[in-house]
Amino acid sequence: MSADPQSDFPLTLSLLHELLGTDPGDGVRPLLAASRQVRGVLAPLVLSLAAREGVPMGTGSRGELDRMLRRAAHYRELVALVGTVEGLRVMKGPSLARYYPGGLLRPPGDLDLVVPDEAALWQAVALLGGRQSFEGAVYTELRQDAVDHRFVGLWWYGEDPLLDHEAEVEVATFAFAGEPGIVPVRAALPADQVHADLLALAEERFQRPFTVRDSIDLAVVLGSPLAPAAGPLADSAAAHCLAPELLELCELTAGRPGLGETVPAALTDALREPAAAERHRRAALPAPADLPESAGGAEDRLAAGRTIHGLQLTALRDGVPRAAVHHRFDGGLISRTPVADFLMVTGELVDPACHARALDELDRLDPWPAAAGTGGR
Repeated sequence: MSADPQSDFPLTLSLLHELLGTDPGDGVRPLLAASRQVRGVLAPLVLSLAAREGVPMGTGSRGELDRMLRRAAHYRELVALVGTVEGLRVMKGPSLARYYPGGLLRPPGDLDLVVPDEAALWQAVALLGGRQSFEGAVYTELRQDAVDHRFVGLWWYGEDPLLDHEAEVEVATFAFAGEPGIVPVRAALPADQVHADLLALAEERFQRPFTVRDSIDLAVVLGSPLAPAAGPLADSAAAHCLAPELLELCELTAGRPGLGETVPAALTDALREPAAAERHRRAALPAPADLPESAGGAEDRLAAGRTIHGLQLTALRDGVPRAAVHHRFDGGLISRTPVADFLMVTGELVDPACHARALDELDRLDPWPAAAGTGGR
């Protein structure tokens, strides 16, 4: 891999004005306001462009940019900290940021980490907990081909809790969650990190529509010295069931003002056939069967390959990083993990009586063993 992957793509305030539909004659203020309307985080890029182009900045805007620069640096520190975990890979975040032209900040959202198995997941979480205090956790379990997978998200308040969005590190034993019953879980990232970066962008389409920031990410990667060849990237997208999503992002980006030349026609051409084949495969699948939306149905949904989510029952803890265990009780399922105990649920609404029974059940169980030399979070 090249020691300098930075793109020479001409990222400027003028381009952002064009993409967001604001008038350059009105200055940066309306551009910054428009960037805050884009889903995700885009404003720090506008601020870093303003700083690079010598736009006068006050204490508020300068302070916001400096806090986001420190957040990005902190994420890089956390990546270095967990670098000892065998098989750990980084998705998006710092990996995409390395393509951005010098002096520009890719807006830091979450830090996404992929590990090969549950043991590595809890090892990474334990290392992270030794460096960063967390405010809360989200926890998810799913099953694919008789293999159980886990996702842990740990969040904390931003440096300015009233102005900054929360920071979060997400660790998962799978790379791509897909769409239940349609696109399967794909555990492993592509071996090629550039392919992994671009497919991680494409996978976002299962959670939300693509945004301007996704198009900028794509343009920057494709304008870098590491820009991948069209054929191998299309093959990788096909192997990971993501050709339709990557094609959509490429076509959307090629149609945006100022970005039309960034996406090679060879890439969109190479993606068309595998995208059509993947759409055909999805269309031929039977509709997923309805399953109960309740805490009591969590095990049935997990057995059927559906995702179940954890409702945090206990405060965060520094626990022995051993395997999570399921505890069954009347009407529900508790997952006991090194970070907390969770009531596993299948929907947004949880029966208060089931929640109360889960808390009563926890009172009868032994506490999770504390990690050596810790007293809990």
